[in-house]
Formats: sequence, structure tokens, C-alpha cells
Amino acid sequence: MKRAITLALLITIILISCTPQLQIKSIRSDQLCNENGGYWYNNKCWKDYKDEGISKAEIDSTVEAQLKTIAKSVIHIDHKTYHLVSFLPFEELGRIMFVAVYKKNDTTFKSLLIITNKKMKDNPITGTFRTPVVLFDGNMIGGEINDKTALEGRAKIEVLNFDNLEFDIKGKLVNTNKDTITFDFISNEAILGAGNSKLEIKGDEAYLSGDLGTITYIQIKDLIKNHPKVKTIVMTKISGSLNDAVNMHTGRILREHGFTTKVLSTSDIASGGVDLFCAGKKRIVEKGAKIGIHSWCCVNDVTAQKIPKDHPAHRYQIEYFTMALGPILGPEFYFHTLKAANFNGIHYMSDNEIKKWNIATDFIE
Repeated sequence: MKRAITLALLITIILISCTPQLQIKSIRSDQLCNENGGYWYNNKCWKDYKDEGISKAEIDSTVEAQLKTIAKSVIHIDHKTYHLVSFLPFEELGRIMFVAVYKKNDTTFKSLLIITNKKMKDNPITGTFRTPVVLFDGNMIGGEINDKTALEGRAKIEVLNFDNLEFDIKGKLVNTNKDTITFDFISNEAILGAGNSKLEIKGDEAYLSGDLGTITYIQIKDLIKNHPKVKTIVMTKISGSLNDAVNMHTGRILREHGFTTKVLSTSDIASGGVDLFCAGKKRIVEKGAKIGIHSWCCVNDVTAQKIPKDHPAHRYQIEYFTMALGPILGPEFYFHTLKAANFNGIHYMSDNEIKKWNIATDFIE
């Protein structure tokens, strides 16, 4: 899900008018926007805009800090500690919900679904509130749960920092024996962006699947360092990226090291997965592969396709696709993705589209 959540950052641009009177008015508007945490652009205050980019010089230290936070992310269930592997907020029927996934052992996952009555329009959420919660066997983010064994309960959520997705969540569940099971954890933004990608080496190829994120960057760095003979990344099932800012650097190092990216006739990649695929110096597409694109959301509740093309919110994506597809085709393809489908939809490209936009340097019929 590309850019599922956008947060605020202080940036100021002062628009100078020709007359002193209008200049004073413009500066006042700009200052007011700045004081309220907005970004002044084209005579409008974009209050929720955040520059999400990470510089090349800062990416390794940023990822290292995120990994340390992720490593400390745990959930306590009846006084036992488990590793919290995913935390995902989303909107359903106008309400904000959360899914927290933890690993019970090497092969078993459990998922907490927290159902709030809070509306997206009420952001930012503040204070403390109580809400229903359901515990499922399986990884809900991966679409694998057993609803027949679900346990229900209540949770208390204390909002520590909404912008950083920091919530103190405590609650109780009741099992089939009517016993009470307690749980508690503190969420954070780093868990959201971690992803759950898997990289499996087969001969001189590496097979990549799952949701892309911070750990994908580390997996590719490790591949480059420890498996220099592998030069092809085969992408199988990838729904998207949970950390676009890091994903762009994952694509950058793929391109810098001359990797080939490949999708099979059975592959299904979308959103940030397509971004990463485009980073391949050589890009192989087998006929039948599903390659899905869409827009992202949002700045000031405005979806990407409605944001002016020269707005800085497009900057990093334009730079990325220029690297991947060239100075003409790259930006044009990026803006094409915004028109292809809304942020909550998906458009699977036809064979003709894949060829037209040079997504495949080699198209295998």
C-alpha cells in the first residue's frame, strides 16, 4: 500500500507578490500555515504534507535505527513475551482499525484485530478509549486466518503519539473455557514499515515475495555482500511496499549493482512491488504475469492524481522512475500510475501497456 498514511512536516516557501500590500498578505498566510505545521505551496496551505525522503547518506543509519526499534517490539500474552512482527492501521467502513501480528513460534502466527469506532475525519486521534478486539490464529496481513478459533475481548488504547503510530494497547480476551487472557503491547511506526518479505536463493537467482519494507532493504544488502553470483531477483507474490522511502533505496541499490528483475507467468506484483521491479537494469516479463499499478493517498485529503504535477509531494517518485525508466518515460509512467486506478484500487497492466511503457526490456510470449 503505497503511502497509506501521510504525516506533517514543517517546510516554508514564501511567495513574493508584485505589490507590498499583497506581499504582506501572502507572508501572513505563509506564516500562519507554517505555525500550524503545514507546507505553503501555490497559494494554498497543504497541512498534512510530509517530505518522506531519506538521503543516500542517511539510509543505512535510518534503517539500522528502525531495525533496533523493530527488534524491541514485543507483545505480552498472559505474561509470556512474543515478537511483534507487524502492526497495520487501515480504514474499513469509515472506521480506523488495527491489525497486530505476532509470532508464537517458528511456524505459527496469531493476529489481533482491534476494531475502533473512530473515523478518519476525526484525526488525529487523542486520549484513551476502549474498543472490541478479536484474536485469530494465522497471519491476517498475509490473508491466512482461522476464524473458527477466534477469541473475543476488549482493549484499552492510549494514544501516545498519533503521528508516529505510538499506541499503548492493553486488553483481555476470553477463551473457550471462559478463562481470561491478558495482553499488552506498544506499537510504533517502525513495525508498520518493516514488511514481511522473504528472499530465497535458488541457484543464481533469488526469489522475493511478501510485503516489502525495511527488512527487504537488509535482505538485498545481505544478498549483495554474501551471494555475489546471484544477479537476478525473481518476484513472485508481492502486494506492495509498507515503507516507500526505504523501498526506493532498495530499488536504487538493485540498479547500482546491475541486477535483473524477473516476473514469472504466475507472478502477481503490485504497487511498490512494481516500483522495485522497474529498478532492474534488465527486466524480464513472462506473459501471464500480473503487474498492478495505482495512485497513492493523500495530502490534505487530496489523492495523488489531483495534486499538481509540480508539487514536491511527487519529487521522489519522479526521481526514482527517472532512474529506472529514463528522463522522459520515467516521469510519464509515474503519472500514468496515478491515473490508472485510485489508491484503494488496482489496475493490472495489459501486455500492450507493459510493452508501451518499457516495463519489460524482455517480454517472453
